Formats: sequence, C-alpha cells, structure tokens
Amino acid sequence: MKIISSLGEITSRAKNTFKRFPITLFWAIVGTLFTLFAIETDTFDNAFYGKVILTFILGVSWLIATRFFEEQFKKDKTWIFLLTLGFLSLFYISIEVDGFEIHQNSIIRFALYFITGHLLVMVAPFMFSWNKSAYFNYLKSLFIALVRSLFFSLILYLGIVLALLAIKHLFAIDFKGERFFQVFVFCIGIINTWIYLSDFPKDVHNQLAINYTKALEVLVKYILIPLVILYLIILYAYSLKIVINWNLPKGWVSYLVIALSFLGFIVQILINPIQKTIDSRTIKKFYPWFYYLLLPLIVLLFVAIFRRINEYGITENRYFVFILACWILVLCLYMLFSKRKKIKIFPFSLALITFLVSFGFWGVFSVSTKSQLLQFEKVYADIKKDNFSTTFEKKNQLRSIIRYLNNKHELHKVKNILGYNPKTTFKTDNRWQLQNRLMDSLDIKVTDNSNNINNLLFEGYYNIDEENLTINTQKYDVLKRLYLNSYDNENKIQGYRFYLSEKTNTIRISKGNASIGEIDCSEMIKKLKAQQKNYNISPNLMTIEQHFEMLNVKLIFQSVSLSKIDDDALESYLSGATFYVLIKEKNAE
Repeated sequence: MKIISSLGEITSRAKNTFKRFPITLFWAIVGTLFTLFAIETDTFDNAFYGKVILTFILGVSWLIATRFFEEQFKKDKTWIFLLTLGFLSLFYISIEVDGFEIHQNSIIRFALYFITGHLLVMVAPFMFSWNKSAYFNYLKSLFIALVRSLFFSLILYLGIVLALLAIKHLFAIDFKGERFFQVFVFCIGIINTWIYLSDFPKDVHNQLAINYTKALEVLVKYILIPLVILYLIILYAYSLKIVINWNLPKGWVSYLVIALSFLGFIVQILINPIQKTIDSRTIKKFYPWFYYLLLPLIVLLFVAIFRRINEYGITENRYFVFILACWILVLCLYMLFSKRKKIKIFPFSLALITFLVSFGFWGVFSVSTKSQLLQFEKVYADIKKDNFSTTFEKKNQLRSIIRYLNNKHELHKVKNILGYNPKTTFKTDNRWQLQNRLMDSLDIKVTDNSNNINNLLFEGYYNIDEENLTINTQKYDVLKRLYLNSYDNENKIQGYRFYLSEKTNTIRISKGNASIGEIDCSEMIKKLKAQQKNYNISPNLMTIEQHFEMLNVKLIFQSVSLSKIDDDALESYLSGATFYVLIKEKNAE
C-alpha cells in the first residue's frame, strides 16, 4: 500500500507540475524527442537540426522565467508567453549557417541568451515586489531544486545504462553506441526538467522564515570569505609589484579581478538576510570593506583591459571584459552609496547587459568588427609606408586581423582600404584559401628578426584545393571533420581518440586504454614544402590512407600548419591540422 501511495503521490506531483508549467514541459518534451530523432538519424551535427536543438535548449529557461513573471499578476496573462515564443522564433531565424556549421556569432549569441534566461529565472518572481528574506529563500529553493533534479536524473541515467550493459553482456544483445547518449538526453531533457519544476514553491513571497543552516554558515565563513581574502592578497601584492617595477599590468589579471568580484557578489547574496543579526564578526564586516578594497582593483582592471585594447583593438573577449568591468564598478558604487541595496539588482542587471550586448551598433559583434577594421587600416598603412617591409610581430598582427575578419565573414569590408574585395578578386569561397591568398598577395617582407623568436618558429599554412575535392565513402562507414593543434590536441570520433603528438609529425589513434596505432605525416609534409605555393594543393598530396589491425583509416587534410621546435631547428613539425577522417572497422566487415 505504501508503494501504491508513493506512486500516487509522484503521479499527483507530476500532474500538478504540468498544470503549472504546461508550455515549458511541452517545449522540453518536444525538444527532447526531436534531439533523440536527430541522434537516431545521425543528423545531430547537421546545421538545420543544430539550429532547432539550440532553440529548444534556449527556450526552457526563458519559458520558466516567463511563467514565474506571469504568476505575479492576479489575472491570467498568457499573452506574455507569446512574446517569449516570438523572441525564440526570432532567435531561430537569426542563426547564421557557415557551410555545414553554425556561425560563430550565432553560438556566442546563444550563450548570451542562455545566460540571460537563467539569470531571469533568479529574479522573475521579484520584478515588482521585494523582500530580502523571501528572495533569499527563493534562491535557496532554486539551488536545492537544481541539485536534486541533477542528482536524481544522474542516478536514473546510471541505472538505465547499467541495465543496458547487463542485457548486452548477459543476453548477448548489442546496442548502438548512440543509445547511451539518447538515454542521457532523455534524462536531462525531460526527467531533470520535470523534477526541477516540481520542487518550486508557488507562493514564494510568503516564505519569510530564514533557515540559515550551519552548513551554509561554514561554507560562507570558512571557505568563501577566506577565498575572497586570498584573492585580495594576491591582487594587492601584484599591484605593489606593478608600482615598484613601474610596469603596466598583464591582461590575465583582468580575469582574476572579475573572478574576485563575482565571488564577492555571491557572498553578499548569501549573507544579505542575516548579516546584521548573525554572531560572526567576519560576516558582519564583509560589507562594506569588500567594496572599499575592490575599488582600487577595479582601476587595475580598467588599466589592464585598456592596455590590450590600445595595442590590438577590441575583440569579443575584450569587449566582454570591458562591459563586465563597467558592471562591477556600477554595482560596487551601488552597494556603497545606495540606501536600498536590493541584491536582486545583481542578477537582473547582468541579465539586462547580456541581452543588450547581443545586437545593435553598440553590441559586441558590431563594435569588435569596427575596431578590427580600424586596426587593419592602421597596421596596413604602417606596412605600406615602409614598402611592405616590417617586423614579424606587425606582420603576424595583420595576419591575425585578417583571420579574425575572415572568420566573421567581414573581410569584404577591407575593400575601402585595399581598393578591392578579396573574395571577388581571389574567387574562392574557402576561408583558409582566402586569407592565405590575401597575405601572399601583399608580399610582406620581414626585416627585423632579432627580437622575436616566433618569426622562426612559424613555417606556414597549406590548404587543399576544395573545388577539386571529392570524398568517396564507399569503402568506409564513418566520415567526420576533426581539428587538432598544439593547444587542443585531442578529438574523438566513434569512440576512437585522435591526438597530435607533441612537436612531431605523428597523429596517434587509441580507443579507451588500447592504442590502435600511429599515422606518420612526415612524407606528406616533405611534399607540401616542395610545392611552389601553399594553397590549392592537390587532394592527392594531402591524403594519407593507413590500415591497422582493427580498422582502416583515411585522412584527407583540409589545412596543415607547420612550425619549428626552436630557432636552430632545420626541420618543421605538424602543429595544427583540419582534416576529414574516414573509418572502416574490420570486425564489421
């Protein structure tokens, strides 16, 4: 009877949750089923399916926030959901496709909206009313619901996976590898969302009793605040070093100041309802001393970011750092001088900023593109003035700007500077070929080699002739495009791990702990270096086929990057490559 009663309670909670969040749960169910279908039909990496999946993922948090916002009104305001659904439709339409992949700008915009949606969930029920005790309890419920839903979903996932493995080994019934991923998607997409929503109290504004547990006090008092103090000591010591040596701060210090600020804001949110009543000198003194100590570091943050912007212009990362620096400064001043000090301003203001910077002439994409065009004009004018002879550093800076604009599909905007459109002049749709042909056409000579060892370390790029590339998959089961370099030297396909051996010409293959073999690219590199040009290379010269005991592998290199180990080295090594991998497992024949 207890089991029946428990099942009845679970069913009742599930029904009540669906009644409260019908649009959100319907959205999550349809999105999960669509994703499962994409995995089953092996179209998960397809750009169209990717656009739909990203939209479904984005919609969950936005629809939850919309429901919380709607519940603040006494009368039914279902029309508010139409605004959210309209926004999601516009997001889907705005996703740009770059060949078979989603454009980088669209991925960044998705990340911004994803963050915005989750931040709105943190403030939606308190848009028009405020009580610090009720808000603290709401955030606490939010965190508990998140942890519980993830924990229960993970337990269910592991249980199903173990059951599938038991069936596989005990009854000799094999399953496709995609089944395990599909189970994970089902648990996260439906089970996790349902449990998460079922834990939310409806009348959050009347939850006024503060239950500040001992565990939370220990977390704040003995872990978070000591970490804040540690970061403060490190940053003030670094500031003292700057004053003594009279050097400008390094760009990396920006991230540490931002991390310190976020950590301090989290502590402020956690201690806000009990700061004046708790018997703890550390917690009581956190405000206002943290904000006074943070102000000089914000100055350091601005100096560091302006130094990078002045030298190399604005990119997406520098734009975000600058915006966050302004946000941190405003919040710091708000906490010091405002009488209200409503901590909901932390997530709400950040949500507003992440949304606003995603579009418009003030947005991250417009500002960064304009800045890099100005940098291109400045560097190009300097190089042209010296008859196209310059230092390696400046040549490499121009190459980086061209690569940046090319990746953003904005390289045509240099027409006013060069006098021609590179894309129409060089007649290629291949981005790698376009940027390399443009650099080659400028014929820039390096005159200063004494102060920069990197000019000797970089050998160059080689690109395949995409127009004459035909990939025959008849003898293979799997085709996938991979990318490896010195920093991201590992990638996977069908459980097989491809990784670039450090400072060699070897690509190694393994599966689990077992080594499959090595592919030596030395002969291919010798042939490439013997070519008179580094673009439009014949596909035959950039193809390697090798047979191992377990599988046959064919690599068709789309682009190859070569470097030297040091300035005395005569030979170069494979430091980066983009290539197509074709695989045929022999035991499957």
